[in-house]
Amino acid sequence: MCAIAGMIALPNSVDLRLQMLSTMKKRGPDGTGWFSEGQCTLLHSRLAIVDIPQGQQPMQLFHEGQWYTITYNGEIYNVRELRRILTVLGHRFETQSDTEVVLHAYAHWGEGCLDKFNGIFSFAIWENRSQRLFVARDPMGVKPLFYMCLNEGFLFASEIKTILAYPDAKAELDETGVGELLLLGPGRTPGSGVFRNIYELEPGYCGYFQGGKWQQILLFILLGLNAQGSPQPGNEIFSCPFPVGDRLHFLQHLTA
Repeated sequence: MCAIAGMIALPNSVDLRLQMLSTMKKRGPDGTGWFSEGQCTLLHSRLAIVDIPQGQQPMQLFHEGQWYTITYNGEIYNVRELRRILTVLGHRFETQSDTEVVLHAYAHWGEGCLDKFNGIFSFAIWENRSQRLFVARDPMGVKPLFYMCLNEGFLFASEIKTILAYPDAKAELDETGVGELLLLGPGRTPGSGVFRNIYELEPGYCGYFQGGKWQQILLFILLGLNAQGSPQPGNEIFSCPFPVGDRLHFLQHLTA
């Protein structure tokens, strides 16, 4: 278990980064790190399991004229297979960590890398040339991720308390948030962050933040599970890179 966080186009200081990292320590007690360049700051708090000496994050890769920087929380079960495929495709690896494989996979396939991952994850990757942030969460939603659009900038974190450590992020409740607490607490409806303007990136979603705009995309729908949580015959995980606004139409089509 690790913790990730970051901010785009929002002013921050070393003291603020340390304050936000302090809220992440319980999830990642073995080390912390940050990347800060231009409008992007990425934070990571690590529980070290795989490749302890070399798996520090945020991790960077230079590929085809662009720097990619990742903060990642998760476990990819088919990491050896993906490393072999990417090696054949010309990629070279310096560590045994799945973080590096995820980073190379995104650099090579873009958001299409998500179709190839068998695992649980939430991560963010900054592309320095295009000045774009990509975030993603696994189809089952095992690894948490919350976000907030703030002052034409963007905040994200594994836990809401890390977002609220940013001075302009307020813990304000509206009617919807009160309803979440009184009627569903300690649970939440999918996508809800309880507090005003804080949202959960739902399972199976990814998204981009670029130029002050946030676009969220539905990548996976899991249908027809049996009691053991496995797909029943004739059903599968559908990969469907549709904008969120098209989700209802897609679901209606599937169930018609």
